[in-house]
Amino acid sequence: MTLRRDLLLSQAKLSRENHLEIIREKHNQIPSIMKENGIECWLIFIRETEANPDPIMDLVIGGDVVWESAFIFNSNKNIFSKGAIVGNFDAPAEREKGIWDEVIPYKEGIAEPLRKYLDKINPHNIALNYSEDDVVSDGLSHGMFLKISNILKDKKERFISAAPIIQAIRGRKTKTEIKLITNTCKLTEEINRTITSKLKVGLSEPEIQRLFHQEMDRLGVVEAWQRASCPAVDAGPDKELGHIGPSPQFTTQKGHTLHNDFGIKLRGYCSDLQRMWFFGTEPPTELIHAFETVRDAILKAADYIKPGVTGYSVDNIAREYVKSRGYEEYAHALGHQVGTKAHDGGVILGPLWERYGDTPKGFVEESNIFTLELNVKTKNFGTVSLEENIVITKDGCEFLVPPQKKFILIK
Repeated sequence: MTLRRDLLLSQAKLSRENHLEIIREKHNQIPSIMKENGIECWLIFIRETEANPDPIMDLVIGGDVVWESAFIFNSNKNIFSKGAIVGNFDAPAEREKGIWDEVIPYKEGIAEPLRKYLDKINPHNIALNYSEDDVVSDGLSHGMFLKISNILKDKKERFISAAPIIQAIRGRKTKTEIKLITNTCKLTEEINRTITSKLKVGLSEPEIQRLFHQEMDRLGVVEAWQRASCPAVDAGPDKELGHIGPSPQFTTQKGHTLHNDFGIKLRGYCSDLQRMWFFGTEPPTELIHAFETVRDAILKAADYIKPGVTGYSVDNIAREYVKSRGYEEYAHALGHQVGTKAHDGGVILGPLWERYGDTPKGFVEESNIFTLELNVKTKNFGTVSLEENIVITKDGCEFLVPPQKKFILIK
């Protein structure tokens, strides 16, 4: 089984050629992003990345390094350059990529060549990968922050957060990325359809999850988050939805619902969708009202969203509609970004709650890919929850796969 999982994990990754293609696309975005944010130098400072990777590495570096390494993007004096200062045994791999203007190897230590490089470009600010609110912008460990602060102690007052750069790079999906995520969503729906044909009354949640895992293994894809809760499987009115795995005490029954929260990873990119089934020929009115509320809240948010609106304003559209239909507001954000991770960081479509920091205050941008997800609780039939994936277009959005419009019936 271990060998099989290793094979699936390798198939879930991008080919080296496609990976470098996306990295080049991202490098082409960086100069304008730095200029927009008034940042002259972006410094990615890492080491032993197999054990402790920075979340942005896959998109702008690719591969691992062993020794302390500095990857520097410089836009000072309207001259854009890209340099890599790495240990001498890491240098050949960086040269082979062909993505750096200069690769500087060192033998004894990185401090002297790094100081020399920064003295030469002399930027007014130096963006480092830390953030209080955005997890994918917070890749610089505390130990490495202390180390870089000591190496560049004469420039420490110039340090700023690189979060605006990282959020834009991750959020502004390239054409290649959009195609990859769309294909992943389509395959996710194919798996849902395949498992639908196998569903019947009397199956336990673990049995249903195993059906999904078997189909994923057959197709050579892996889960978008931890396997124990991907897919999440929720059967019947008594199951509380959350970040938990299936339980054998819950089984599918006539007149009850089934919910899943499911995403896969294919060629390095994720999906994140939720679907609802009903066991019977006609859902009761109470369930139909709940389903239509969730469905229409998602559609109303999709009609509203476009480049330039804030994340919290999108969430508010759906949240107010849910309350107008007589339900309590959902206890989470309406949507997060999707990419190389199911939760890809950056701007979220959420309320102005402390838990989300400033991330809902950011602006939606063209080519962002978001989820639209929410749930409502019924009195007698449990929770109804849906999740869709959208890409932001020039003047609105498009669903990556058709949104679910009604319960999937298991007769």
